Amino acid sequence: MNKIKISLITALILGLLPLVGFAQFDFDINSLFDTYDPNPSPNSIVTDFYLIWSANTYVPYEYQGRALASQGSEVTIEAIVSLSSGRADNLNYNWFIDGIFQENKSGYGKNTLSFSVLQHPGGYHVVKGQISNEDKSIFEERSTKIPVVEPELVVYSGFSDQASKTSLVSAEKISSFTAKPYFFGIKKIIDLEFEWHFTGQEPIISSEYDASVLNLSISEKEDKEVLENSLWVSVKNKTEAKQSAYQTIKIQIY
Repeated sequence: MNKIKISLITALILGLLPLVGFAQFDFDINSLFDTYDPNPSPNSIVTDFYLIWSANTYVPYEYQGRALASQGSEVTIEAIVSLSSGRADNLNYNWFIDGIFQENKSGYGKNTLSFSVLQHPGGYHVVKGQISNEDKSIFEERSTKIPVVEPELVVYSGFSDQASKTSLVSAEKISSFTAKPYFFGIKKIIDLEFEWHFTGQEPIISSEYDASVLNLSISEKEDKEVLENSLWVSVKNKTEAKQSAYQTIKIQIY
């Protein structure tokens, strides 16, 4: 009987030995998987940080420049951030417009800012963006200046790609003029209303898709001298009363 008890105790001790030996190792089951911590680590550094902005203003499709901001238009700014480790969308973003903290538009992951332009033409808005992590081991800030311009209107004669201030037309032919708007805060061209005036003819007011084009027909004149007249065109934003522009060109009729 005693031999049986001793055998059971010995078996129990031997059975526990593997468990004791196993517990001596610092084993982490997560090390079996390829895990990725999305949060910036304390040793993470900012390798790149800059602000880019865009305005929702209208420009002709062939325009190669930048769409500029005008009063009443919308501007969107994005913070472009690169880190040595972790994800930039887990950072805290603080936004300031002309020195005023935008609390409702700031916070973790809020890397874009949109606002309506309030400054008058010739002025500008200054936007500052700050980035930081929870323990403040990361903190950077950048600023950008956004100039505000007047909406513009440029008139082209015929098929020319050069703006016209004077145009020579024949009294016996139909002459075409195109008014191209720039920097209006609109979503579609029919949000603009065009108004054409030529002395001696009824004004043409339209918001149709082809309203920016005028086909001018001039009756035959009695003498052979070159006559001079004026063509006047204006455009206004139907959705934003502060945005309008006009242009006048001289018409020489032969």
